Amino acid sequence: MTVSKRYLISIIAVFILGAESAGGLFLAKTAQAEKQPAPSPCRYSLPDGFLDKPFQFAGEVIPVRRRDVRYRLICQLNFLLLDARSVLTEWLSEKSRHSWLFDEVFAKEGVPKDFTLLGPILSALNSKTLSRAPGYGWWYLSRSCTTAEGGPEMAEDSWHDDRLDLELSTRCFATRIKEIRKEIGDKGWLMSVMAYLTSVKTVQELRERWNTGVFWDLPLPEAAEEVILRWIALSIIDSNRAAYDLRFKDASPLVFDQIGGLSLAKDLTVAEIARITRVPPREILKLNPKIKSSAAVFPAKSGGKAQTHTVAAPRGAGNSLLETLKKEGYLASPAK
Repeated sequence: MTVSKRYLISIIAVFILGAESAGGLFLAKTAQAEKQPAPSPCRYSLPDGFLDKPFQFAGEVIPVRRRDVRYRLICQLNFLLLDARSVLTEWLSEKSRHSWLFDEVFAKEGVPKDFTLLGPILSALNSKTLSRAPGYGWWYLSRSCTTAEGGPEMAEDSWHDDRLDLELSTRCFATRIKEIRKEIGDKGWLMSVMAYLTSVKTVQELRERWNTGVFWDLPLPEAAEEVILRWIALSIIDSNRAAYDLRFKDASPLVFDQIGGLSLAKDLTVAEIARITRVPPREILKLNPKIKSSAAVFPAKSGGKAQTHTVAAPRGAGNSLLETLKKEGYLASPAK
């Protein structure tokens, strides 16, 4: 039996998508324009000197010198900095608490680090705005992954949903976005996200209809395109906080104890864990986000099968929790 330190992953749905951006978006095709301010009454623009060198994002060069592209990005900059400034600040201040996990998974899976900033935007999606099946959780997963498709084994039932487990869901998303990129013919990560938000078929039909595979030239579904533009704009803001007068300290990493390999002799409720560790039940649920609050239990058996659990406890409380579970007869076998 072991108790390990892990970082707390806080799920915060920080953005309300669906609001119209200031000035609207347009999709006119243009040739590359000379460097000049976009014709917009928007308060915020791109940082000084931003157009002096190529802007790379998610492994692609974003054509920000194109007037139409620049305008679309500036609209999203202003939405985030004006309409959503409070939640934007909250997200960026919380970033240091959990981005390490995303960075670790994406590095291992060969997915660009920029995807870390896509999470809060996807997690706030309104399923009615997209053509794809409704999604759930940080990565807007429509269903759990399985080992058969190359991802982690995940499950959804009456007591938990692994789509809310940050590590499992991130691994699942990485598996899916890589597979989608293969299916569309390796046309870049931005186009892959478009296919993820709509469908591979939708992207293929758009490319055939408009006779181009250039992301910035295609007339795209508005809701899905807005997600991608907002993702890029969020990255620009995060990398240029001082330019947008965002002056605050990053939150310190929050750690917790994690007990793995728990085979239970009887059901273990969230209320009991809270009692033993002397914290409110809501704190235990935050540490174990995949547990449904309607059930609030780690069951000994589910569907007639014995379950093996990993339980997160407040920092410093892991050993005492484990010892108490032993004394009170909760363990069917030693934790690993």
